This record gives sequence, structure tokens and C-alpha cells, in this order.
Amino acid sequence: MVLIDLMTSKESKWSSSKSILSIIGDQKPYSCYQCAKCSSGCLSAELLELMPHQVVSMVKLGFLDEIASSDIIWSCAYCLKCVERCPQDVAPAEAILALRNIAFKKGIKTPEGYRLILENVFETGWIQSIQPVISRDGEIYVRDDLKLPRKPEISNMDSFREALAKTLGEEI
Repeated sequence: MVLIDLMTSKESKWSSSKSILSIIGDQKPYSCYQCAKCSSGCLSAELLELMPHQVVSMVKLGFLDEIASSDIIWSCAYCLKCVERCPQDVAPAEAILALRNIAFKKGIKTPEGYRLILENVFETGWIQSIQPVISRDGEIYVRDDLKLPRKPEISNMDSFREALAKTLGEEI
């Protein structure tokens, strides 16, 4: 028996569904009974086409390629509220993280913002550069104005870049 999505005429791939189960580990997507408690606390709910409980349902049905190639998995803030709220210990966030890994391994293009963050980390060692603060009155303050400590310097940037490149499997 083959399951077909009637809206898109896509066939599910049960073997792919089994592969994600091995990646997820202890979480049990098949225990999900779609109560939507995970979705009720989702910080990214407004950005998602599918709520966390619907993503779990798609995983259970084997529609991994469709989810992995959509922006749904990249919009998750990974706040883990879905994990905390689930009465069945399903952990939709872990499924989404596994889908991100699958998408990356398949060469599916990641959103531009992820590449920019990675470039910034590689160049400066920081996810985001220090930005001025704007008060409610519209006044702009920098760190020195607020008597905040200076941003710590990375002691050995070259070894940091080498370690990062090695982790990513790339040459410098």
C-alpha cells in the first residue's frame, strides 16, 4: 500500500521515515496523537506553514523530502517549548533538527541568513556584530556610553578559523 498526498500527488517514502527515526533517537513520533500542545507554545508559529504537530505528522507519513525542501524547518527557533509541552515525549524540535541535517546532506540550499551568520562567525568569531542601542526617546548609545565592558577579543583567531573549517569539513 502506498500513501499519496492528494493535494500534490506525492508518494510518501516509508524508508526515509525509518531513517529519520534512527537520527531522532529516543523521541517517539509514532506516539503523537495530534493534541497540538506543542504548537500552542511555538514561538515561530506565525512564521510556519505547518505547526510542529503537523511536521511530526508529515514525518510519520514519510513526506520527508517535501518538508526538508521547504522553509518550515529553518523557521524553528529551537526554543524546545514543544518538547516541554508534549505529553507523549515526541519532541518535534528534534525531528526538525534531524530534517535540517537531512536537507543539508542532500544539498538542499539553506536560507541566506544562515550563510551570512557563518561568514560573520568565520571572520569575527561572533554571530552578530555589536550594535548601538536606541532608547525609547530615539537616542543612540554605544557600549562606552552605557559603561559596558569592551567586547572580548578572541585570543587566537587563526586557530579558531582552522577549528571551524575542520568542523565544517572545508579548506581555509
